[in-house]
Amino acid sequence: MITILFNAKADAGEGEENAKVAAKAAEAKFGEAKFVNLIGLDVQKYLKGVKEDEIVVLAGGDGTLNHFINDIGDAPIPNEIYLLPTGTGNDFLNDVKDVQDPETSLVPLHDYISNLPIIEVKDKKYRFINGIGFGIDGECCVKADELKAQGKKNLDYGKITVNLLLFHFKAPNATVKVDGEEMKFKKTYIAAAMNGRCYGGGMLVAPEQKRNSGLLSFVAIHGKGRIGTLLIFPKLFKGTHVQNKKNVTIKTGKVIEVTFDKPTGLQIDGEVVKDVTSYKAYIA
Repeated sequence: MITILFNAKADAGEGEENAKVAAKAAEAKFGEAKFVNLIGLDVQKYLKGVKEDEIVVLAGGDGTLNHFINDIGDAPIPNEIYLLPTGTGNDFLNDVKDVQDPETSLVPLHDYISNLPIIEVKDKKYRFINGIGFGIDGECCVKADELKAQGKKNLDYGKITVNLLLFHFKAPNATVKVDGEEMKFKKTYIAAAMNGRCYGGGMLVAPEQKRNSGLLSFVAIHGKGRIGTLLIFPKLFKGTHVQNKKNVTIKTGKVIEVTFDKPTGLQIDGEVVKDVTSYKAYIA
């Protein structure tokens, strides 16, 4: 028995159709699937009722995955649970392609969504699977959400980021602790906490980060002016920004605490939190 969980609102409202197309190879292997819409589904109740012979497949990208991991609560995670990547946001897939089944496109999820790191922000706790973006990356997501609310489509996130960097974003000063070791940065453009290597559609923020390593990577870009920082940003897509030791700082640890001296947008696997001054990310 195979059950496909999909988000009907994903992919501009084509979440169900895209899931059914993507699932054809899995159905050919495991039999006809039952399709269940995640919208309105009590995920915890559903997981507690999963049968022993049931294969659970989550169809979607990073956004759907983020909502799922924060909806499961303390419900048991089935051993036979998989991701069927659809849509455009698949930074998680970038890290796990080596375990993806070439026949069905399914990615085993159990080991990747057990014991996930936590972020505490604005007195709330969230699980995250890829990373936390605090700074201009968070502000980019805030601006994108505003444009979407205005009905804008096919947004160019690179263009939004460049516009913010050159004209609108005022880089805050940051105080950071990684496992208690304190650092201070001026003109902080990014202060990320990474569980995976990528966020933002393929930005290789933490090239050496390994999932399930028991450690997070803190990554900061800081200290330069607008033009100098603009020259660093394209290097994020190849991971070569790490070669700039003066303006890029990377530390690994179990607990990352960041405080900005002015409110700034923050994103959790692409989900936006506005006007944030601090966060704490950790592995329990």
